Amino acid sequence: MAARRPAAVRIVTDSAARLPRAWAEANGVIILPHRVRFGADCYQEDVDLNEAELAVKASRAKQPFDVEAPSVEEFARAYELLAHSRAEVISIHIASPLSQTVQHALQARQPFLGQCEIHILDSQTMAMGLNALVQAAITLAKRNLPAMEIVTRLRGLMQDAFGIFISDDMAYLQHSKRLRPAQALLGEMLQVVPCLSIEQGDLIAAEKVRSFERGIERIVEFASEFEEDAQFAIVQLSPHPNERTQALAEALREVFPKIQRFPVQTCGAAVGRIIGPRGIGLMIYEGKV
Repeated sequence: MAARRPAAVRIVTDSAARLPRAWAEANGVIILPHRVRFGADCYQEDVDLNEAELAVKASRAKQPFDVEAPSVEEFARAYELLAHSRAEVISIHIASPLSQTVQHALQARQPFLGQCEIHILDSQTMAMGLNALVQAAITLAKRNLPAMEIVTRLRGLMQDAFGIFISDDMAYLQHSKRLRPAQALLGEMLQVVPCLSIEQGDLIAAEKVRSFERGIERIVEFASEFEEDAQFAIVQLSPHPNERTQALAEALREVFPKIQRFPVQTCGAAVGRIIGPRGIGLMIYEGKV
């Protein structure tokens, strides 16, 4: 009897992965967009509000924007489509402390239990970290590995994503509950800059420095603990480099002279709602597939 062919593996993710639509379509990846709210106006991230437009609107808005996870209904439609194609599904998403995305995916999976294998993975990361994990999932799927083995390998790779952020957007840090109102007011008065690190999938204000320049130094100190063969990306809300990202890139090149370019990537709305339009960070990925 001929060996049974493994079921096709399809990947579902969300817009926090910051994946190019063309690449996603070419690789059969379904991306469910977050929704971005500026007051009464609501936009689908990367569908009717692109990266540059989001950054401009955020910098001009009087109040921080809000972000909503893809709905349970959107997940259900995606899972139903893939169930009909008899695919096994790996649904990998932004860290659950940053969004309701994983919770919505778990709710949407319930009607398909016993009909379709849907593996839901809380990536414990975002932006470049989630991006790298989705790309790794596609690489492994193309090797015809079963979905459960891919999930196991992805769980190992999750430990290889790191990040540190700095922001002086006190309104955003307060609105996202990273700072209490009194802390935000004091930080504004004293020109204190919080440093946020990824801890169990959340962005936590772990320490504070007395200037943005010192914050850049702190990012470089963090980066210096890694080897040059890691993947580095400077992240911010805007896709366009600015004085702050250029200053960080120059400081990083002094520590890593063999790395010619430190790309600037968008952090996406789910992280941007925390660090604001002026915040920047560095994400590092050491994973190897």
